[in-house]
Formats: sequence, C-alpha cells, structure tokens
Amino acid sequence: MQSIKNPLVTFAAAIVIIGGMHLAAPIVNLILLSFLLAMAVTPFMEWAIRKGIRPGLAVTITVLAVVLVGLTLAGLMGVSISRMIDQLPAYQSRLFEIRESLIAFLTSMGIDASGLFSSVQFNPPQIIQLATKLLSAGFGMISMSLLIIMIVIFILIEAAGHLTKTAREADSKTGMARFFLFGGDVRKYLGIVALTGLLVGILNTILLIVLGVDFPIMWGVLSFLFNFVPSFGFILSLFPPALLALLEFGWGKTLIVVIGFVLINSASENIIKPRFMKKGLELSLLLIFLSLIIWTWALGPMGTILGVPLTLVLHRMYWEYDSAAAATPVGKS
Repeated sequence: MQSIKNPLVTFAAAIVIIGGMHLAAPIVNLILLSFLLAMAVTPFMEWAIRKGIRPGLAVTITVLAVVLVGLTLAGLMGVSISRMIDQLPAYQSRLFEIRESLIAFLTSMGIDASGLFSSVQFNPPQIIQLATKLLSAGFGMISMSLLIIMIVIFILIEAAGHLTKTAREADSKTGMARFFLFGGDVRKYLGIVALTGLLVGILNTILLIVLGVDFPIMWGVLSFLFNFVPSFGFILSLFPPALLALLEFGWGKTLIVVIGFVLINSASENIIKPRFMKKGLELSLLLIFLSLIIWTWALGPMGTILGVPLTLVLHRMYWEYDSAAAATPVGKS
C-alpha cells in the first residue's frame, strides 16, 4: 500500500505545485530565469575561487561579465528594434505588392483569393501595426533584464559563500549545496546549447550580411536565443529574416535564406550537438516534447526555455532521493 500511496501523493502534489506556478507565472518566470542565468555563470565564479581569488572579487568579476554581456546584447537589440520600428512604414508598400502578386498568381491557378487577402488578417497596415507592437514589447523585456541581473547578483553572493564553506570542509547540507548538486545537469545542458547556439547565430549573421538583409546582427542574436527553445526555436528564428528578405529582395533571396538557415540548423542539430550530448548528457525526444507541453502551459511562452532545465532538475532530484531511500535500511525512517 505504501508503494502505491507515495507516488499518488507525489503526483497530486506536483499537480498542485504546477497549477500554482501557472497562476503566478510572471513572478515565477522572473525568479526561475534568474536562477537559470546564475547556473550558467556559476562555473566561472567557481573556477576563479578555486584559483585563489577572493569570493567577493570573484562575484564582482562574474557580475561585471554578466552585466557587460547583457548590456551589449540589450544595446544591440534595442538599437536594432528602434531602427526597425522607424523602417516599418517603408515595408508597407512592399507588402501591398506581395499581396497583389499572390492574388494574381492564385487567380491564374483558378483560385479566387481576393476575399481572403482583403480580410483584416492579410491587411498590410494591420500587419505593420502588429509588428510595431511586438517590437515595442521587446523594449519591455530589455528593461526587465535589470531586475533579473539584480537577482542573479544575490544568488552569486550566496553561491560564493557556499563555495568558501566547501573549501574549508564545512557542512554543505544547505539549500545552496542543492543548487550546485541539482544544477549540474542543467549547467551541462546550458553549456551545450549555448555553444551550438553561438555557432548557429554567427553563421546565420554572416549569411544575412552576405545577402544584404537588414538588421543581420539582431537576427543572429535571436538565432542564439531561440536555440534555447527546443524543436520550435529554429522556426521562430527563421521566420522574421525570411519575411524581411521577401520584402527587400523578393522570392529568390528568401529561398536562399530559408535553405541557408535549414542547412546551418541541420548541421548543428544532427552533427555538432549530438557529439557534445554524448560527452555531457542524453536527452530523450519524448522527455523534451512532454517538457514543452507541461511547462509551456504552466509558465506560458517562457516555459519553452525553462522546460528542459526544470525537467532535468526534477529528474536529478528524483534519482537523488530515490537512491537515498534505497540506501536506508528497511524499518528505519
């Protein structure tokens, strides 16, 4: 009976916790994203402390590196978004031309598409207005990064204290000790995804620069960021530059952009990433898919980024506690 009761209680508790996370998603996302970023940069601080650098100085150097990289990316994205908002009206006439050419093509095929393209969904002014709102929302995300950096600073300070105690062979059975224990697989995963994402972003940027597509650095940064979204991130990173190439140059260069992005992403997913995964950790496609479904429902769009790391932490917690329970003699609690 006990073997049935415990899984049922665990499953019920999980449903309650995930439901609570769904209700408090904006705050939970902010905290979890901060912990995720802290996990990503903690190895650098840990290396510095083990090399003899004082914990306070190690935290300062790590924080400065995070702030420098964060401000650089935020600055690049902010300037690009501002320029693109100013440029959007110039694309409106091109949208009208593309709409008319599509209507003419479908009409030649015997399909009456005039009613479809005259609806609000395919109205160029409405599309430009929607794009402006989406780009403006990007400014809000950039401004929120300051609060995330503040939370990361406090996490790193706590982590530095834990590393100092560990170096002195003090008791490490603390919450921060579990942060290092359960975050090991997450750091491996983040390292693999960040490395492959950096390579994909650089190659995509070079491709767009060669083709002359506007804002290549912004699309390269987005390619890097969307690489943290399993499966669907590639489509999200491909659509904006492909659409912009269509507006600027027509179908020819658009096809080149699509083929280039597909080849670069395929090389990353099928050649480069599997080699690192074998050295780091194995991720089941079923596990990734279920993680996306559950955590996207619980946390919204941010769940696509946090889903796999959260699942890795829960998986590690399960095996740690299961191993501890198996090591406990029968009859002892």
